[in-house]
Amino acid sequence: METGEIILDGKKVAVDAPVVTWEDHGMTWTKPPNVVARELPPDLIIWHWTGGENSPEGFYGTLNNRGLGITFYITREGYIYQYADPVIYDPKDTGGGMGRRSISLEIANYGFLWPTGKLKTGRGADRVVDQGVTVHGTIYNIARFYDHQITTVAALTKVLCRELEIPMVFPREADGSILHREMTNKEKRGFKGIIGHLHKTNQKVDPGYHIFDELGHLEAA
Repeated sequence: METGEIILDGKKVAVDAPVVTWEDHGMTWTKPPNVVARELPPDLIIWHWTGGENSPEGFYGTLNNRGLGITFYITREGYIYQYADPVIYDPKDTGGGMGRRSISLEIANYGFLWPTGKLKTGRGADRVVDQGVTVHGTIYNIARFYDHQITTVAALTKVLCRELEIPMVFPREADGSILHREMTNKEKRGFKGIIGHLHKTNQKVDPGYHIFDELGHLEAA
Protein backbone atom coordinates (compact mmCIF):
# COMPACT_ATOMS: atom_id res chain seq x y z
CA MET A 1 0.00 0.00 0.00
CA GLU A 2 1.29 3.45 -0.89
CA THR A 3 1.85 5.65 2.16
CA GLY A 4 2.27 9.36 2.76
CA GLU A 5 2.48 12.01 5.47
CA ILE A 6 -0.04 14.64 6.55
CA ILE A 7 0.91 17.68 8.65
CA LEU A 8 -0.55 18.13 12.14
CA ASP A 9 0.63 20.98 14.37
CA GLY A 10 3.62 21.44 12.09
CA LYS A 11 4.70 17.81 12.38
CA LYS A 12 4.54 15.13 9.68
CA VAL A 13 2.46 12.07 10.52
CA ALA A 14 2.39 8.87 8.47
CA VAL A 15 -0.86 7.73 6.82
CA ASP A 16 -1.51 4.49 4.93
CA ALA A 17 -2.59 6.39 1.83
CA PRO A 18 -0.93 8.64 -0.76
CA VAL A 19 -0.72 12.28 0.37
CA VAL A 20 0.00 15.58 -1.38
CA THR A 21 0.29 18.56 0.99
CA TRP A 22 0.42 22.28 0.26
CA GLU A 23 4.21 22.03 0.45
CA ASP A 24 3.99 20.11 -2.84
CA HIS A 25 0.88 21.42 -4.61
CA GLY A 26 1.13 25.04 -3.39
CA MET A 27 -2.60 25.50 -2.65
CA THR A 28 -3.26 26.65 0.91
CA TRP A 29 -5.15 29.07 3.12
CA THR A 30 -3.62 30.88 6.09
CA LYS A 31 -5.84 33.93 6.61
CA PRO A 32 -9.47 35.11 6.51
CA PRO A 33 -11.91 34.87 4.89
CA ASN A 34 -11.04 31.26 4.05
CA VAL A 35 -9.72 30.30 7.51
CA VAL A 36 -9.49 31.63 11.04
CA ALA A 37 -7.11 30.67 13.81
CA ARG A 38 -8.16 27.43 15.52
CA GLU A 39 -9.80 28.28 18.84
CA LEU A 40 -11.51 25.01 19.82
CA PRO A 41 -9.54 21.76 19.78
CA PRO A 42 -11.19 19.55 17.14
CA ASP A 43 -13.29 16.73 18.57
CA LEU A 44 -15.37 16.02 15.45
CA ILE A 45 -14.65 14.69 11.99
CA ILE A 46 -17.28 15.50 9.37
CA TRP A 47 -17.44 13.49 6.13
CA HIS A 48 -18.70 15.29 3.01
CA TRP A 49 -18.98 14.68 -0.68
CA THR A 50 -18.04 17.46 -3.07
CA GLY A 51 -21.23 17.40 -5.13
CA GLY A 52 -19.10 17.16 -8.28
CA GLU A 53 -16.18 15.28 -9.79
CA ASN A 54 -13.77 18.23 -9.71
CA SER A 55 -10.01 18.01 -9.53
CA PRO A 56 -8.23 19.25 -6.38
CA GLU A 57 -7.30 22.40 -8.29
CA GLY A 58 -10.88 23.00 -9.44
CA PHE A 59 -12.27 22.44 -5.96
CA TYR A 60 -9.70 24.81 -4.46
CA GLY A 61 -10.67 27.49 -6.98
CA THR A 62 -14.37 27.06 -6.26
CA LEU A 63 -13.87 27.47 -2.52
CA ASN A 64 -11.60 30.46 -3.04
CA ASN A 65 -14.32 32.19 -5.03
CA ARG A 66 -16.81 31.56 -2.23
CA GLY A 67 -14.53 32.73 0.60
CA LEU A 68 -14.41 29.21 2.02
CA GLY A 69 -11.66 26.73 2.87
CA ILE A 70 -11.11 23.04 3.51
CA THR A 71 -8.49 20.91 5.22
CA PHE A 72 -8.58 17.57 3.39
CA TYR A 73 -9.81 16.54 -0.06
CA ILE A 74 -9.96 12.88 -1.13
CA THR A 75 -9.53 12.72 -4.90
CA ARG A 76 -11.30 10.39 -7.31
CA GLU A 77 -8.09 8.34 -7.34
CA GLY A 78 -7.93 8.07 -3.54
CA TYR A 79 -5.18 10.62 -2.92
CA ILE A 80 -5.29 12.90 0.13
CA TYR A 81 -4.80 16.58 -0.73
CA GLN A 82 -4.13 18.66 2.37
CA TYR A 83 -4.65 22.43 2.18
CA ALA A 84 -4.11 23.54 5.79
CA ASP A 85 -2.91 22.38 9.20
CA PRO A 86 -6.13 21.66 11.15
CA VAL A 87 -4.47 22.13 14.53
CA ILE A 88 -3.47 25.70 13.63
CA TYR A 89 -6.19 26.77 11.18
CA ASP A 90 -9.96 26.39 11.14
CA PRO A 91 -11.15 26.50 7.51
CA LYS A 92 -14.59 27.98 6.92
CA ASP A 93 -16.24 24.86 5.58
CA THR A 94 -19.23 24.22 7.86
CA GLY A 95 -20.66 26.88 10.16
CA GLY A 96 -22.05 26.89 13.66
CA GLY A 97 -20.73 25.35 16.84
CA MET A 98 -20.10 21.92 15.33
CA GLY A 99 -18.19 23.50 12.45
CA ARG A 100 -15.80 25.26 14.80
CA ARG A 101 -15.05 21.97 16.58
CA SER A 102 -14.58 19.92 13.44
CA ILE A 103 -12.19 18.76 10.75
CA SER A 104 -13.88 18.15 7.42
CA LEU A 105 -12.97 15.49 4.87
CA GLU A 106 -14.31 16.35 1.40
CA ILE A 107 -14.56 13.27 -0.82
CA ALA A 108 -14.90 13.66 -4.59
CA ASN A 109 -18.32 12.38 -5.68
CA TYR A 110 -21.18 13.99 -7.61
CA GLY A 111 -23.57 12.54 -5.01
CA PHE A 112 -26.91 12.61 -6.80
CA LEU A 113 -28.61 14.20 -9.78
CA TRP A 114 -31.89 16.06 -10.20
CA PRO A 115 -34.33 14.96 -11.41
CA THR A 116 -34.10 11.58 -9.70
CA GLY A 117 -33.43 8.93 -12.33
CA LYS A 118 -31.28 11.19 -14.51
CA LEU A 119 -28.19 9.35 -15.76
CA LYS A 120 -24.68 10.64 -15.10
CA THR A 121 -22.39 11.16 -18.07
CA GLY A 122 -18.65 11.80 -18.09
CA ARG A 123 -16.55 11.50 -14.95
CA GLY A 124 -18.30 9.53 -12.23
CA ALA A 125 -20.65 7.73 -14.61
CA ASP A 126 -19.14 4.39 -13.54
CA ARG A 127 -20.07 4.81 -9.87
CA VAL A 128 -22.45 2.32 -8.27
CA VAL A 129 -25.75 4.08 -7.59
CA ASP A 130 -28.10 3.13 -4.74
CA GLN A 131 -31.65 3.59 -5.97
CA GLY A 132 -34.46 5.12 -3.92
CA VAL A 133 -32.56 6.12 -0.78
CA THR A 134 -34.60 8.26 1.63
CA VAL A 135 -32.71 11.04 3.40
CA HIS A 136 -34.61 13.61 5.47
CA GLY A 137 -37.87 12.49 3.91
CA THR A 138 -36.74 12.91 0.28
CA ILE A 139 -35.91 10.07 -2.10
CA TYR A 140 -32.57 10.13 -3.95
CA ASN A 141 -30.48 7.91 -6.21
CA ILE A 142 -27.14 8.23 -4.43
CA ALA A 143 -23.75 7.55 -6.02
CA ARG A 144 -21.31 5.55 -3.92
CA PHE A 145 -17.66 6.33 -3.37
CA TYR A 146 -15.06 4.19 -5.10
CA ASP A 147 -13.52 1.42 -3.00
CA HIS A 148 -10.12 3.10 -3.02
CA GLN A 149 -11.70 6.31 -1.73
CA ILE A 150 -13.28 4.39 1.15
CA THR A 151 -9.88 2.87 1.98
CA THR A 152 -8.27 6.32 2.04
CA VAL A 153 -11.03 7.84 4.18
CA ALA A 154 -10.55 5.01 6.69
CA ALA A 155 -6.78 5.50 6.82
CA LEU A 156 -7.00 9.27 7.27
CA THR A 157 -9.81 9.11 9.82
CA LYS A 158 -7.93 6.57 11.94
CA VAL A 159 -4.84 8.77 12.06
CA LEU A 160 -6.77 11.94 12.89
CA CYS A 161 -8.68 10.20 15.67
CA ARG A 162 -5.53 8.71 17.13
CA GLU A 163 -3.34 11.81 16.94
CA LEU A 164 -5.98 14.31 18.07
CA GLU A 165 -7.73 12.02 20.55
CA ILE A 166 -11.07 12.18 18.75
CA PRO A 167 -13.34 9.23 19.65
CA MET A 168 -13.71 6.82 16.73
CA VAL A 169 -17.48 6.43 17.04
CA PHE A 170 -20.55 7.21 14.91
CA PRO A 171 -23.83 8.78 16.08
CA ARG A 172 -26.26 5.97 16.88
CA GLU A 173 -29.85 5.49 17.95
CA ALA A 174 -30.72 3.75 21.22
CA ASP A 175 -31.02 0.43 19.33
CA GLY A 176 -27.46 0.75 18.04
CA SER A 177 -28.30 1.70 14.46
CA ILE A 178 -26.61 4.63 12.69
CA LEU A 179 -28.62 7.84 12.88
CA HIS A 180 -30.57 8.47 9.68
CA ARG A 181 -31.59 11.99 10.64
CA GLU A 182 -30.29 15.35 11.77
CA MET A 183 -28.98 15.25 15.31
CA THR A 184 -30.91 17.16 17.96
CA ASN A 185 -29.28 20.24 19.48
CA LYS A 186 -28.56 18.26 22.63
CA GLU A 187 -26.96 15.46 20.63
CA LYS A 188 -24.87 17.96 18.67
CA ARG A 189 -23.56 19.57 21.83
CA GLY A 190 -22.64 16.29 23.46
CA PHE A 191 -21.30 14.22 20.57
CA LYS A 192 -17.60 13.72 19.86
CA GLY A 193 -16.58 11.45 17.02
CA ILE A 194 -17.37 10.99 13.31
CA ILE A 195 -20.48 12.32 11.58
CA GLY A 196 -21.77 13.03 8.10
CA HIS A 197 -22.79 16.50 6.96
CA LEU A 198 -26.36 15.15 6.91
CA HIS A 199 -26.21 14.57 10.67
CA LYS A 200 -25.42 18.25 11.21
CA THR A 201 -28.28 19.69 9.16
CA ASN A 202 -31.35 18.42 7.33
CA GLN A 203 -30.40 20.70 4.43
CA LYS A 204 -27.59 18.33 3.42
CA VAL A 205 -27.54 14.76 2.07
CA ASP A 206 -23.80 14.10 2.00
CA PRO A 207 -22.06 11.76 2.32
CA GLY A 208 -25.00 9.33 2.19
CA TYR A 209 -25.25 6.38 4.57
CA HIS A 210 -23.38 3.67 2.67
CA ILE A 211 -19.97 4.89 3.81
CA PHE A 212 -20.96 4.35 7.45
CA ASP A 213 -21.87 0.73 6.70
CA GLU A 214 -18.59 0.29 4.82
CA LEU A 215 -16.53 1.72 7.67
CA GLY A 216 -18.43 0.46 10.69
CA HIS A 217 -15.36 -1.60 11.60
CA LEU A 218 -13.52 1.61 12.54
CA GLU A 219 -15.38 1.77 15.82
CA ALA A 220 -13.86 -1.55 16.85
CA ALA A 221 -10.34 -0.65 15.72
